[in-house]
Amino acid sequence: MVGETINSDFLKTYLEDIIFVELKTTKKYLPKNPKGFFFGATENEFNFGKILKDKFLFCFVTLNEKAPSFVLLSIEELDKIIRNKRIQYQINL
Repeated sequence: MVGETINSDFLKTYLEDIIFVELKTTKKYLPKNPKGFFFGATENEFNFGKILKDKFLFCFVTLNEKAPSFVLLSIEELDKIIRNKRIQYQINL
């Protein structure tokens, strides 16, 4: 492969095999990850997830040395456990 030119004939795409993962991390001690996780997400992320279903996942990673863990959830799974969801406006002047 060294010295070869890569063009569109060489590349293959397998879009049906791609899983998009939105990574959310915290150093907070969460022994029951994702319970207690606080994170931000855009409406576009949720809309994208609803369209892609199981091809779009949130990955909740706890980096706390007492309880390191990760949990993968689809939008459908996440919607079932959300305790509070609010809109936040971001304004540029």
